[in-house]
Amino acid sequence: MAYRIDLAPCINCGWCRKVCPTECIRYFTTGRRTHVIDPAMCIDCGICARVCPEDCIHPDPDYRHDPAVLAQAREKAKAWARRRYARNEAIRARAAETARRLAAARA
Repeated sequence: MAYRIDLAPCINCGWCRKVCPTECIRYFTTGRRTHVIDPAMCIDCGICARVCPEDCIHPDPDYRHDPAVLAQAREKAKAWARRRYARNEAIRARAAETARRLAAARA
């Protein structure tokens, strides 16, 4: 089962698109200012629904995944998580180095 966005209450904040690990949420794909979920690439994680301030993202009971496409989407999500982890580690390393330099300059 994939998720879908109810367009009427959606305020197009973009939070869902920013947290989606498979990047299956698109903007402007309908020709007007809306967010749309590509159900084939949705891995049913529900992260988008949890961050939605308008509670307009819900499971779509009418959609059933092709197992091969779902496996591909899950691999994409794992790669996204690895990239995000590496980026956060780099940020932490830079912050620690900056803190070390500042402490050394004060001494």
